[in-house]
Amino acid sequence: MGSIITLRLGNLEIDWAKNWRGTDHSELFQSGDLANVPYHYVDDDGELVSELKEAYAKPLREVVARVELLGFTLDTARHHFMEHMALVDVPKEDSEIIFEILVEALRSVDVGSVSDVYDEDHDLGRFFEREIFERLKLKAIAATRDVEWYPQMLSEAFEALDPNVILRLLALNRKNLDLQVAWCFADLLEGGWTAREDLARALPRSNRFLIVTEGSSDAKILAHALKLLRPAIADFFYFVDMEEGYPFTGTGNVLNFTRGLSKIGILNNVLVVYDNDAEGTARHKDTLALPLPHNIRTIRLPDLARLRTFQTVGPSGTRKSNINGKAASIECYLDLRWNSKQEPIVQWTSYNRGLGRYQGELIQKENYTKRFLRLRVADPGYDFSGLNAVLESIVAECISIASAQRAGEPIPRV
Repeated sequence: MGSIITLRLGNLEIDWAKNWRGTDHSELFQSGDLANVPYHYVDDDGELVSELKEAYAKPLREVVARVELLGFTLDTARHHFMEHMALVDVPKEDSEIIFEILVEALRSVDVGSVSDVYDEDHDLGRFFEREIFERLKLKAIAATRDVEWYPQMLSEAFEALDPNVILRLLALNRKNLDLQVAWCFADLLEGGWTAREDLARALPRSNRFLIVTEGSSDAKILAHALKLLRPAIADFFYFVDMEEGYPFTGTGNVLNFTRGLSKIGILNNVLVVYDNDAEGTARHKDTLALPLPHNIRTIRLPDLARLRTFQTVGPSGTRKSNINGKAASIECYLDLRWNSKQEPIVQWTSYNRGLGRYQGELIQKENYTKRFLRLRVADPGYDFSGLNAVLESIVAECISIASAQRAGEPIPRV
Protein backbone atom coordinates (compact mmCIF):
# COMPACT_ATOMS: atom_id res chain seq x y z
CA MET A 1 0.00 0.00 0.00
CA GLY A 2 2.64 2.54 1.04
CA SER A 3 2.34 5.74 3.04
CA ILE A 4 0.80 8.79 1.38
CA ILE A 5 1.29 12.44 2.27
CA THR A 6 -1.17 14.89 0.73
CA LEU A 7 -1.94 18.58 0.54
CA ARG A 8 -5.67 19.13 0.23
CA LEU A 9 -8.43 21.69 0.42
CA GLY A 10 -11.63 20.06 1.61
CA ASN A 11 -11.83 16.79 -0.36
CA LEU A 12 -9.74 18.08 -3.25
CA GLU A 13 -6.17 16.77 -3.25
CA ILE A 14 -3.76 19.31 -4.68
CA ASP A 15 -0.46 17.51 -4.18
CA TRP A 16 0.65 14.08 -2.99
CA ALA A 17 3.68 11.86 -2.58
CA LYS A 18 4.21 8.22 -1.61
CA ASN A 19 6.88 6.97 0.82
CA TRP A 20 8.68 10.34 0.86
CA ARG A 21 7.82 13.88 1.87
CA GLY A 22 7.48 15.23 -1.66
CA THR A 23 7.11 18.99 -1.98
CA ASP A 24 7.91 20.84 1.22
CA HIS A 25 4.75 22.75 2.18
CA SER A 26 5.99 23.92 5.58
CA GLU A 27 6.13 27.53 4.30
CA LEU A 28 2.32 27.57 4.23
CA PHE A 29 2.01 26.86 7.94
CA GLN A 30 3.19 28.02 11.35
CA SER A 31 4.07 26.02 14.44
CA GLY A 32 0.65 26.60 15.99
CA ASP A 33 -1.22 25.11 13.01
CA LEU A 34 -1.10 21.48 14.16
CA ALA A 35 -4.59 19.95 14.38
CA ASN A 36 -6.44 16.64 14.12
CA VAL A 37 -8.19 16.27 10.76
CA PRO A 38 -10.07 13.37 9.13
CA TYR A 39 -8.02 10.93 7.05
CA HIS A 40 -10.05 8.82 4.62
CA TYR A 41 -9.32 5.17 3.81
CA VAL A 42 -10.97 2.21 2.06
CA ASP A 43 -10.97 -0.86 4.31
CA ASP A 44 -10.66 -4.53 3.26
CA ASP A 45 -14.41 -4.68 2.61
CA GLY A 46 -14.25 -1.73 0.27
CA GLU A 47 -15.97 0.56 2.78
CA LEU A 48 -14.90 4.17 3.26
CA VAL A 49 -13.66 4.84 6.80
CA SER A 50 -12.34 8.02 8.42
CA GLU A 51 -9.87 8.49 11.25
CA LEU A 52 -8.71 11.65 12.99
CA LYS A 53 -4.96 12.13 12.73
CA GLU A 54 -2.43 14.92 13.07
CA ALA A 55 -1.84 17.39 10.24
CA TYR A 56 -0.95 21.00 9.63
CA ALA A 57 -4.19 22.85 8.92
CA LYS A 58 -5.04 26.47 8.28
CA PRO A 59 -7.99 28.30 6.62
CA LEU A 60 -7.43 29.03 2.94
CA ARG A 61 -7.88 32.79 3.54
CA GLU A 62 -4.77 32.69 5.77
CA VAL A 63 -2.86 30.29 3.54
CA VAL A 64 -3.45 32.40 0.42
CA ALA A 65 -1.96 35.43 2.21
CA ARG A 66 1.21 33.38 2.68
CA VAL A 67 1.03 32.04 -0.89
CA GLU A 68 1.06 35.59 -2.27
CA LEU A 69 4.02 36.61 -0.08
CA LEU A 70 5.82 33.59 -1.55
CA GLY A 71 5.24 35.22 -4.94
CA PHE A 72 2.35 33.15 -6.26
CA THR A 73 -0.07 35.81 -7.47
CA LEU A 74 -2.64 35.58 -10.25
CA ASP A 75 -0.14 37.15 -12.64
CA THR A 76 2.60 34.64 -11.83
CA ALA A 77 0.05 31.80 -12.04
CA ARG A 78 -0.84 32.83 -15.59
CA HIS A 79 2.82 33.37 -16.51
CA HIS A 80 3.92 29.93 -15.29
CA PHE A 81 0.96 28.15 -16.86
CA MET A 82 1.65 29.73 -20.23
CA GLU A 83 5.30 28.75 -20.01
CA HIS A 84 4.38 25.15 -19.21
CA MET A 85 2.02 24.91 -22.16
CA ALA A 86 4.64 26.43 -24.45
CA LEU A 87 7.02 23.63 -23.43
CA VAL A 88 4.63 21.06 -24.89
CA ASP A 89 3.97 23.15 -28.02
CA VAL A 90 0.37 24.12 -27.30
CA PRO A 91 -0.48 27.27 -29.34
CA LYS A 92 -0.53 30.46 -27.29
CA GLU A 93 -4.13 31.26 -28.20
CA ASP A 94 -5.31 27.82 -27.05
CA SER A 95 -3.22 28.09 -23.87
CA GLU A 96 -4.88 31.38 -22.96
CA ILE A 97 -8.35 29.85 -23.37
CA ILE A 98 -7.37 26.73 -21.41
CA PHE A 99 -6.05 28.91 -18.59
CA GLU A 100 -9.40 30.69 -18.48
CA ILE A 101 -11.09 27.27 -18.35
CA LEU A 102 -8.87 26.27 -15.45
CA VAL A 103 -9.67 29.48 -13.58
CA GLU A 104 -13.39 28.98 -14.18
CA ALA A 105 -13.22 25.36 -13.00
CA LEU A 106 -11.31 26.15 -9.83
CA ARG A 107 -13.55 29.12 -9.07
CA SER A 108 -16.71 27.04 -9.37
CA VAL A 109 -15.72 23.64 -7.92
CA ASP A 110 -17.38 22.65 -4.63
CA VAL A 111 -14.37 21.13 -2.89
CA GLY A 112 -16.55 19.80 -0.09
CA SER A 113 -18.70 17.62 -2.31
CA VAL A 114 -16.13 16.06 -4.65
CA SER A 115 -15.15 12.45 -4.07
CA ASP A 116 -12.52 11.94 -1.39
CA VAL A 117 -11.45 8.51 -2.67
CA TYR A 118 -8.23 8.51 -4.72
CA ASP A 119 -6.21 5.69 -6.24
CA GLU A 120 -2.67 5.38 -4.92
CA ASP A 121 -0.57 4.81 -8.01
CA HIS A 122 -0.35 7.06 -11.05
CA ASP A 123 2.30 7.52 -13.71
CA LEU A 124 3.83 10.97 -14.14
CA GLY A 125 1.31 13.32 -15.68
CA ARG A 126 -1.65 11.00 -15.08
CA PHE A 127 -2.79 12.08 -11.58
CA PHE A 128 -4.57 15.19 -12.77
CA GLU A 129 -6.02 13.53 -15.84
CA ARG A 130 -7.39 10.51 -13.95
CA GLU A 131 -8.30 12.10 -10.60
CA ILE A 132 -8.72 15.86 -10.94
CA PHE A 133 -10.16 16.56 -14.42
CA GLU A 134 -13.53 15.00 -13.62
CA ARG A 135 -13.66 16.57 -10.14
CA LEU A 136 -13.15 19.99 -11.72
CA LYS A 137 -15.46 19.17 -14.67
CA LEU A 138 -12.72 20.48 -16.95
CA LYS A 139 -13.76 18.49 -20.01
CA ALA A 140 -17.36 19.66 -19.69
CA ILE A 141 -16.29 23.30 -19.39
CA ALA A 142 -13.84 22.92 -22.29
CA ALA A 143 -16.63 21.50 -24.47
CA THR A 144 -18.38 24.89 -24.27
CA ARG A 145 -15.32 26.64 -25.70
CA ASP A 146 -13.87 26.65 -29.19
CA VAL A 147 -10.52 25.12 -28.27
CA GLU A 148 -8.68 21.90 -28.98
CA TRP A 149 -8.38 19.69 -25.89
CA TYR A 150 -4.92 18.44 -24.86
CA PRO A 151 -5.58 16.04 -21.95
CA GLN A 152 -2.13 14.43 -21.68
CA MET A 153 -0.20 17.63 -22.26
CA LEU A 154 -2.49 19.59 -19.99
CA SER A 155 -2.25 16.98 -17.25
CA GLU A 156 1.54 17.04 -17.36
CA ALA A 157 1.51 20.83 -17.24
CA PHE A 158 -0.93 20.82 -14.29
CA GLU A 159 1.17 18.28 -12.42
CA ALA A 160 4.32 20.33 -12.91
CA LEU A 161 2.68 23.55 -11.73
CA ASP A 162 3.50 24.54 -8.18
CA PRO A 163 0.60 23.54 -5.88
CA ASN A 164 0.63 27.11 -4.57
CA VAL A 165 -0.65 28.22 -7.97
CA ILE A 166 -3.65 25.91 -7.59
CA LEU A 167 -4.30 27.22 -4.07
CA ARG A 168 -4.20 30.79 -5.33
CA LEU A 169 -6.74 30.02 -8.02
CA LEU A 170 -9.00 28.10 -5.62
CA ALA A 171 -9.08 31.22 -3.45
CA LEU A 172 -10.95 33.02 -6.23
CA ASN A 173 -14.04 31.21 -4.93
CA ARG A 174 -14.94 33.09 -1.75
CA LYS A 175 -16.82 30.02 -0.47
CA ASN A 176 -13.46 28.25 -0.23
CA LEU A 177 -11.74 30.85 1.95
CA ASP A 178 -12.94 29.47 5.27
CA LEU A 179 -12.15 25.83 4.36
CA GLN A 180 -9.05 24.21 5.84
CA VAL A 181 -5.93 23.60 3.79
CA ALA A 182 -4.43 20.46 5.34
CA TRP A 183 -0.97 18.95 4.91
CA CYS A 184 -1.69 15.36 5.95
CA PHE A 185 1.62 13.79 6.96
CA ALA A 186 0.63 11.35 9.74
CA ASP A 187 0.85 8.15 7.65
CA LEU A 188 4.28 9.11 6.36
CA LEU A 189 5.48 9.86 9.90
CA GLU A 190 4.05 6.62 11.28
CA GLY A 191 5.67 4.67 8.45
CA GLY A 192 9.08 6.09 9.30
CA TRP A 193 9.53 7.75 5.92
CA THR A 194 10.24 11.19 7.38
CA ALA A 195 11.13 12.86 10.69
CA ARG A 196 8.97 15.42 12.50
CA GLU A 197 11.69 18.06 12.32
CA ASP A 198 11.59 17.82 8.53
CA LEU A 199 7.92 18.80 8.62
CA ALA A 200 8.24 21.80 10.95
CA ARG A 201 10.78 24.06 9.30
CA ALA A 202 10.87 27.78 10.03
CA LEU A 203 10.33 30.15 7.12
CA PRO A 204 13.72 30.59 5.42
CA ARG A 205 15.32 34.03 5.39
CA SER A 206 15.20 34.04 1.58
CA ASN A 207 11.39 34.26 1.75
CA ARG A 208 11.27 36.92 4.47
CA PHE A 209 11.38 40.71 4.25
CA LEU A 210 13.63 43.07 6.20
CA ILE A 211 11.61 46.18 7.06
CA VAL A 212 13.79 49.27 7.50
CA THR A 213 12.21 52.26 9.26
CA GLU A 214 13.34 55.72 10.32
CA GLY A 215 13.61 54.80 13.98
CA SER A 216 13.15 52.12 16.63
CA SER A 217 9.67 53.40 17.57
CA ASP A 218 8.45 52.88 14.00
CA ALA A 219 9.83 49.33 13.98
CA LYS A 220 8.26 48.46 17.35
CA ILE A 221 4.85 49.77 16.26
CA LEU A 222 4.91 47.86 12.95
CA ALA A 223 6.12 44.62 14.55
CA HIS A 224 3.37 44.83 17.19
CA ALA A 225 0.74 45.70 14.57
CA LEU A 226 1.70 42.63 12.54
CA LYS A 227 1.41 40.44 15.62
CA LEU A 228 -2.05 41.81 16.47
CA LEU A 229 -3.56 42.28 13.01
CA ARG A 230 -1.70 39.89 10.68
CA PRO A 231 -0.61 36.93 12.87
CA ALA A 232 -0.94 34.47 9.97
CA ILE A 233 1.87 36.22 8.06
CA ALA A 234 3.81 38.03 10.81
CA ASP A 235 6.75 35.62 10.47
CA PHE A 236 7.40 36.89 6.92
CA PHE A 237 8.72 40.19 8.31
CA TYR A 238 11.69 41.01 10.48
CA PHE A 239 13.30 44.22 11.70
CA VAL A 240 16.77 45.43 12.56
CA ASP A 241 18.00 44.07 15.90
CA MET A 242 17.59 46.99 18.31
CA GLU A 243 19.13 45.45 21.44
CA GLU A 244 22.30 47.50 20.98
CA GLY A 245 20.52 50.63 19.76
CA TYR A 246 18.98 51.50 16.40
CA PRO A 247 21.84 51.90 13.89
CA PHE A 248 20.43 54.51 11.50
CA THR A 249 17.91 56.80 13.20
CA GLY A 250 16.67 59.55 10.90
CA THR A 251 15.82 59.84 7.23
CA GLY A 252 19.34 60.78 6.13
CA ASN A 253 20.87 57.68 7.69
CA VAL A 254 18.15 55.46 6.24
CA LEU A 255 18.86 56.87 2.78
CA ASN A 256 22.60 56.24 3.18
CA PHE A 257 21.95 52.73 4.47
CA THR A 258 19.75 51.97 1.47
CA ARG A 259 22.34 53.42 -0.89
CA GLY A 260 24.93 51.10 0.68
CA LEU A 261 22.70 48.04 0.32
CA SER A 262 22.12 48.78 -3.36
CA LYS A 263 25.87 48.91 -3.98
CA ILE A 264 26.90 45.71 -2.21
CA GLY A 265 24.33 43.55 -3.98
CA ILE A 266 22.58 42.25 -0.85
CA LEU A 267 20.38 39.24 -1.57
CA ASN A 268 17.85 39.82 1.22
CA ASN A 269 14.44 41.23 0.39
CA VAL A 270 14.34 44.76 1.84
CA LEU A 271 11.52 47.27 2.16
CA VAL A 272 12.38 50.79 3.31
CA VAL A 273 9.44 52.58 4.96
CA TYR A 274 9.48 56.37 5.33
CA ASP A 275 7.09 58.51 7.36
CA ASN A 276 4.44 60.55 5.57
CA ASP A 277 5.95 63.87 6.63
CA ALA A 278 8.09 66.50 4.90
CA GLU A 279 11.41 64.79 5.63
CA GLY A 280 10.09 61.33 4.82
CA THR A 281 8.58 62.55 1.54
CA ALA A 282 11.89 64.14 0.50
CA ARG A 283 14.01 61.09 1.38
CA HIS A 284 11.53 58.72 -0.22
CA LYS A 285 11.87 60.67 -3.45
CA ASP A 286 15.69 60.54 -3.15
CA THR A 287 15.58 56.79 -2.54
CA LEU A 288 13.41 56.20 -5.61
CA ALA A 289 16.12 57.92 -7.65
CA LEU A 290 18.72 55.33 -6.56
CA PRO A 291 19.54 52.41 -8.89
CA LEU A 292 17.83 49.92 -6.59
CA PRO A 293 17.99 46.18 -7.37
CA HIS A 294 14.75 44.23 -7.76
CA ASN A 295 14.83 42.99 -4.15
CA ILE A 296 14.98 46.46 -2.52
CA ARG A 297 11.91 48.69 -2.58
CA THR A 298 10.79 51.82 -0.77
CA ILE A 299 7.41 53.21 0.22
CA ARG A 300 6.06 56.16 2.15
CA LEU A 301 3.28 55.75 4.69
CA PRO A 302 -0.05 56.18 2.86
CA ASP A 303 -2.17 59.33 2.86
CA LEU A 304 -5.31 59.05 4.99
CA ALA A 305 -8.54 61.01 4.67
CA ARG A 306 -8.67 61.61 8.42
CA LEU A 307 -5.26 63.31 8.32
CA ARG A 308 -6.57 66.05 6.01
CA THR A 309 -8.24 67.89 8.91
CA PHE A 310 -5.85 67.47 11.82
CA GLN A 311 -5.45 69.94 14.68
CA THR A 312 -2.11 71.78 14.36
CA VAL A 313 -0.31 74.60 16.13
CA GLY A 314 2.43 76.85 14.75
CA PRO A 315 3.45 80.39 13.84
CA SER A 316 0.00 81.14 12.42
CA GLY A 317 -1.82 79.82 15.49
CA THR A 318 -4.06 76.80 16.00
CA ARG A 319 -6.01 75.44 13.05
CA LYS A 320 -7.13 72.33 11.21
CA SER A 321 -4.58 71.35 8.54
CA ASN A 322 -3.78 68.59 6.09
CA ILE A 323 -0.76 66.81 7.60
CA ASN A 324 -0.38 64.24 4.79
CA GLY A 325 3.13 64.66 3.42
CA LYS A 326 3.98 67.15 6.16
CA ALA A 327 3.68 65.67 9.64
CA ALA A 328 2.19 62.15 9.47
CA SER A 329 4.64 59.99 11.38
CA ILE A 330 3.76 56.36 12.18
CA GLU A 331 2.21 57.46 15.49
CA CYS A 332 -0.49 59.36 13.57
CA TYR A 333 -1.80 56.03 12.28
CA LEU A 334 -2.61 54.85 15.82
CA ASP A 335 -5.98 55.39 17.49
CA LEU A 336 -5.09 58.74 19.08
CA ARG A 337 -8.44 59.04 20.86
CA TRP A 338 -8.40 55.62 22.50
CA ASN A 339 -8.48 55.96 26.30
CA SER A 340 -7.73 59.67 25.95
CA LYS A 341 -9.85 62.80 26.33
CA GLN A 342 -7.14 65.03 24.88
CA GLU A 343 -7.35 66.08 21.23
CA PRO A 344 -4.18 65.08 19.34
CA ILE A 345 -2.15 68.06 18.07
CA VAL A 346 0.74 68.40 15.62
CA GLN A 347 3.37 71.05 16.31
CA TRP A 348 4.89 72.67 13.21
CA THR A 349 8.69 72.79 13.53
CA SER A 350 11.22 73.32 10.72
CA TYR A 351 10.64 74.44 7.13
CA ASN A 352 11.71 72.18 4.26
CA ARG A 353 12.80 74.51 1.46
CA GLY A 354 13.15 71.72 -1.09
CA LEU A 355 9.49 70.75 -0.71
CA GLY A 356 8.22 74.21 0.18
CA ARG A 357 6.42 72.98 3.30
CA TYR A 358 6.80 72.78 7.07
CA GLN A 359 7.78 69.64 8.94
CA GLY A 360 5.51 68.79 11.87
CA GLU A 361 5.56 66.44 14.84
CA LEU A 362 2.80 64.88 16.91
CA ILE A 363 2.87 66.24 20.47
CA GLN A 364 3.32 63.52 23.14
CA LYS A 365 3.67 60.82 20.49
CA GLU A 366 5.55 58.60 22.97
CA ASN A 367 2.40 58.33 25.13
CA TYR A 368 0.30 57.19 22.17
CA THR A 369 2.96 54.61 21.32
CA LYS A 370 3.09 53.23 24.86
CA ARG A 371 -0.69 52.81 24.99
CA PHE A 372 -0.64 50.88 21.72
CA LEU A 373 2.27 48.64 22.67
CA ARG A 374 0.45 47.64 25.87
CA LEU A 375 -2.33 46.02 23.81
CA ARG A 376 -2.17 42.24 23.98
CA VAL A 377 -5.13 41.55 21.69
CA ALA A 378 -6.83 43.43 18.87
CA ASP A 379 -9.23 45.34 21.16
CA PRO A 380 -12.51 45.89 19.22
CA GLY A 381 -12.75 49.37 20.75
CA TYR A 382 -9.45 50.42 19.21
CA ASP A 383 -9.53 52.00 15.74
CA PHE A 384 -7.01 49.99 13.70
CA SER A 385 -7.98 51.49 10.33
CA GLY A 386 -4.82 53.59 10.09
CA LEU A 387 -2.51 50.71 10.92
CA ASN A 388 -4.42 48.40 8.57
CA ALA A 389 -3.81 50.90 5.75
CA VAL A 390 -0.09 50.88 6.57
CA LEU A 391 0.11 47.07 6.69
CA GLU A 392 -1.81 46.74 3.42
CA SER A 393 0.71 49.05 1.77
CA ILE A 394 3.67 47.10 3.18
CA VAL A 395 2.25 43.68 2.29
CA ALA A 396 1.33 44.78 -1.25
CA GLU A 397 4.88 45.98 -1.93
CA CYS A 398 6.41 42.81 -0.50
CA ILE A 399 4.10 40.69 -2.66
CA SER A 400 5.29 42.71 -5.65
CA ILE A 401 8.92 41.92 -4.76
CA ALA A 402 8.21 38.20 -4.36
CA SER A 403 6.06 37.87 -7.48
CA ALA A 404 8.69 39.61 -9.62
CA GLN A 405 11.29 37.14 -8.36
CA ARG A 406 8.96 34.17 -8.86
CA ALA A 407 8.14 35.17 -12.42
CA GLY A 408 11.85 35.26 -13.22
CA GLU A 409 12.55 31.74 -11.94
CA PRO A 410 13.06 28.94 -14.45
CA ILE A 411 10.11 26.54 -14.48
CA PRO A 412 10.70 22.83 -13.79
CA ARG A 413 10.68 20.50 -16.79
CA VAL A 414 8.13 17.68 -16.76
